[in-house]
Order: sequence, then C-alpha cells, then structure tokens
Amino acid sequence: MMPLFTKKYVLFSILSMLVISIATIGIVNVQSKPDQTVYNVVNLPANSITFSEVEKLHEFAELIVIGYATDEFADREHVITAFDDGTMESFHTNTTIKIKQVLKKPEDFPADLTQLTVIEPVTLEGNVKYTANDYVELKKGEPSVLFLLRNSYGNYGLINDNLGKFSLEGVSQSSLPETATAQQLYDYRIFRNAVLKKYNLD
Repeated sequence: MMPLFTKKYVLFSILSMLVISIATIGIVNVQSKPDQTVYNVVNLPANSITFSEVEKLHEFAELIVIGYATDEFADREHVITAFDDGTMESFHTNTTIKIKQVLKKPEDFPADLTQLTVIEPVTLEGNVKYTANDYVELKKGEPSVLFLLRNSYGNYGLINDNLGKFSLEGVSQSSLPETATAQQLYDYRIFRNAVLKKYNLD
C-alpha cells in the first residue's frame, strides 16, 4: 500500500502539471489572437486641437456617436502619402465603424446611416505602426463614444487624440499607450467618467 504522504505528493504533482498545461494553453491562445499582434511603434508629434473639458469637446465636435470598429486593425485601409523624395508626408487609417447611437449630428447627417468610415491618426506599414501623439487605434467590436469632425474633403475623423474615444466596456491596457504615466491614466479615467455622465451612459 502506498503511504499517504506519497499519494498526496503524486496528486499534488498531477494537479501542478495540469495547472501548468492549462496556463500554457491560455498563453498560446492569447498570443494567437489577431488583436494581440505586437508592432514596432513609431510615435510622431502632430499639431492638433485638444480639449480638457467635456463641454468644450462636445461643442467643437460635429458628430458624436456610439460605435465600434468592424475590422481588426491590420485589416483596415492604411494610407501613407510621401513627398517626391520619398519622405513621409502624412498618414492615417480609414476605419469602418458600425453606429449604434447618435449623440450629436449636423443637420445634413443621414438619419438612417448605420455605418461610416472615419479617419484615425495612426497607420500600419508592414510591422511598423505609426501613431500621431501616441494615439491608440479603436479595437474591433468595442463600443465607444467617438468625437468626430469633418475635414475639408467631407470625411469624418477622430479628434482630441486619445481623449476623443471612450470605450463603454471600461478602461483597459489598450485605452492608452504603454508609455502612459499613472497621472495620464488617472486623467483619462476622470475624463471618461465625465463623458459617460454627460450622455447618461454611466
């Protein structure tokens, strides 16, 4: 008959291996998700109008919606323009969003429009992600409050950098860049709470 101590040791070993196996499978699954792709990020400074008060942001934005990106970041239309010498001139990503609710709109905005392509100040070239002012792209299927403004071509774009989009699912690692400080994260949470309260979403 096997001693009680030995039985406990064997059982503990089996359980330990089972936990390690499950954890390994979990890690592999997380790493294989499309939205977990790791890019080499190049952040470029950009001149943009920013607001630190929700009321001013609300007034400045032409269109405010609750919507979500329909495609993974890598599958969106990435646009880079260059000067004659090959130097990068501008970049952006055309992101298709599904509109769930309109919170503010201009008079000429179609009432029955449920899908819209918006411009994000970020793009992808191979394995390099270019961002303007540390902007973090919208995540697929994640409903967010989006503040938009039309450019001279009539296309809507996200404004106010990362303080122009707020996920209804909460603040996560993907809400701000990895380089964000504790103060920036705190300020983001405060601003997000004010946005949710403004539109009765809290």
